[in-house]
Amino acid sequence: MISIKFISVNQEINFNIAAKNTDKFSKLETILYEKYPKYVDSENFFLVNGNKINRHRSLQDNKIKNNDVITLQIENFD
Repeated sequence: MISIKFISVNQEINFNIAAKNTDKFSKLETILYEKYPKYVDSENFFLVNGNKINRHRSLQDNKIKNNDVITLQIENFD
């Protein structure tokens, strides 16, 4: 088990979650959206250590480690 922290650039999200390194990132994303439903309909991407996360791959494949901080970025099409 590893501990992951989600934050958002706008500082509205500050959420810790425990997961297995073999879990797909999309599983964590679903849990995050259950806690913060207003982000479900926006175009989002996630960064860890400056690298964009592939939501279809495992935490291990995305090189996400214990105590990493994942940043939620919202794409603006204005």
